[in-house]
Amino acid sequence: MSKMLSGKNWLFTTPVIPSLSIPVTLVRSRRKTWSISIETDLTILMKVPLSVSDNRARQILSSKESWIIKKYTELKKARENMPVSSLTPLQKKALEQRYRQAAKEYFPSRVAYYEQIIGVTHASIRIRDQKTRWGSCSSKGNLNFNWRLMLAPPRVLDYVVVHELCHRKEMNHSKAFWDAVETVLPDYVQLRKWLKDNGGKLTL
Repeated sequence: MSKMLSGKNWLFTTPVIPSLSIPVTLVRSRRKTWSISIETDLTILMKVPLSVSDNRARQILSSKESWIIKKYTELKKARENMPVSSLTPLQKKALEQRYRQAAKEYFPSRVAYYEQIIGVTHASIRIRDQKTRWGSCSSKGNLNFNWRLMLAPPRVLDYVVVHELCHRKEMNHSKAFWDAVETVLPDYVQLRKWLKDNGGKLTL
């Protein structure tokens, strides 16, 4: 969730399912480890350290091919089984504006609460409509949060707030970072899993 550097896009086609072409977005940053995730829009996000070459990234993707196919298929099936909204476009827009306004009022209060506990400060808070990210924290302390988190359980929303505030101490996802998160939210693993499993359903 922390601020990343821009990367390049690949198209990774699996031989197991010939008809399936999965877009892969490669993002390089100053992180120490790599990670692969299936995003809510059915794209694959791969984050790697700056030192990882294109060839090495492709090797990692190839080694995780079975997992990618499994998770992709599960998420695609879940999206297809989601109930279709009966709201008209105008109703959706009006409702979204209400949620955005609620987010502008709610997030600052949660940030103020948790930054006292964590012992950090922030510069600004912005509410955005990011497609694949729930929040971010810049090196200057600027926080961004996805308004769709207003559709999640309050405890999950708090997890994202704590996650971003802990980046004010550790601008990475090191053990020290996760230890800081766990100190505030001992159940963060469950909250993180809920968001990963249900984030795609947070829509009007």
